[in-house]
Amino acid sequence: MYPPTNSGFRPPAPTPQARPLGPLALLKALRANPLECWTEAHFNKPIVTGGFPFARVAVVSDPAAVRQVLVEDQQVYCKSAIERRVLAVRMRNGLVTVSGEQWQRQRRVLAPMFGRKMTTGFAPAMARVVDALVERWQSRPEGSVVEIKSEMSHVALEALLRCIFSDGIGDPEAVGTATTRYYRTGGGLDPFDIIGLPDFIPRFTRRGIGSALRSYDEALSEAIAERRRSLAADPNAPRDMLGAMLAAEDPETGERLTETEVKDNVMTFFFAGQETTSSTMTWVLYLLSQSPEWRERVAEEAESVRGNAVEALVQTRAVVEEALRLYPPVIGITRTALRRTELAGRTIERGTMIIISPYVLHRHSLLWGDPNLFDPTRFLPGRAKTIERYAYLPFGVGPRVCIGAAFALQEATLVVATLMKHFVLDLVPGQSVWPVIEFTTKPRDGLRMAVTRRLSRTHAAG
Repeated sequence: MYPPTNSGFRPPAPTPQARPLGPLALLKALRANPLECWTEAHFNKPIVTGGFPFARVAVVSDPAAVRQVLVEDQQVYCKSAIERRVLAVRMRNGLVTVSGEQWQRQRRVLAPMFGRKMTTGFAPAMARVVDALVERWQSRPEGSVVEIKSEMSHVALEALLRCIFSDGIGDPEAVGTATTRYYRTGGGLDPFDIIGLPDFIPRFTRRGIGSALRSYDEALSEAIAERRRSLAADPNAPRDMLGAMLAAEDPETGERLTETEVKDNVMTFFFAGQETTSSTMTWVLYLLSQSPEWRERVAEEAESVRGNAVEALVQTRAVVEEALRLYPPVIGITRTALRRTELAGRTIERGTMIIISPYVLHRHSLLWGDPNLFDPTRFLPGRAKTIERYAYLPFGVGPRVCIGAAFALQEATLVVATLMKHFVLDLVPGQSVWPVIEFTTKPRDGLRMAVTRRLSRTHAAG
């Protein structure tokens, strides 16, 4: 049994602004790194209005108000225009972007794909991917330096390829290149979106996104056509995500997803899932490199667990969840008030944009003890039950909670445990590790680490 200690480590984070930024400075910061826009008031007050010159805004960090917006009064708060514009860059008909009856139908069709049984069934494919990475790292000279974000992106991409397309999809290298270019061209906040210019005005920050995705789109069309043929030949064939998506029916109407919906949802799982999970794993490995105590706890746990029993990796899961608290992948959840209402004792006028920032919520002084401290014991059994449900939203909450949350947590936990079992990862000196938002929260200049083989306890004892 481990004592309930913490690391004493406070990871890097921008110092909140003493007062709101002016219009031009705010636009510049939103484009460069939205994490640097927050003020001291955002981390100390349950609701902050104003400070955004282009629209009426309320930043909400009161758990009861969060529940009100996202769960209880959904008919009063619709998804904001800025969120729809950012998400619909290439996933226009995907689950994350659609609303109303189309969303309800898609959610009913897709939910069984991410149930516990099917998610657990993907663990062997995830294990094969990380085992290949272990083998590759073991073939390198001792102390070799790797760029962790790139390595984790490769792992997450390969895991999704295996889980979505068990028979493969075109040229995997071309898919990886398209994914990288997508994040570079379509992942940031465009100033035209921020100030609310109409969609028909070109966003120059997204030039090239079409060409980046063309080869991927063609490969996806071919994979869908091939899978339809195989399903027609053998309806009982083992199902990967693509096969399950094509065969799934709405339990209420019997309808299936259209070709466009299938493609956009595959892209949604691919682009959103790959980047969020790889960023999470990157931050976990960084945090462990700065906490020898937790690095050893995770490594010892990994050695004691047999096979892919992810549910037994309690210590590792706690570290993953603490990394998601400190560096949540989701930029923010935004809604627009459709009528005059009240939140946290404040009057909210019709048309106000409600912003719920997981980053602010997870570091709020009213909700967390020593919120900037890396302390995975917050999420160990027993203590985790004391966390306010609407104070921790790495995957959102309510009906629109991320459908792939369990998939992502399983993958991150399994990958981190496996790597810690085999290696010691040390941060290369001289790096400035700084969180920035580029589609997800990630280290600004990547993360270089030296890889050293770890001797197992059994081997060391012998």
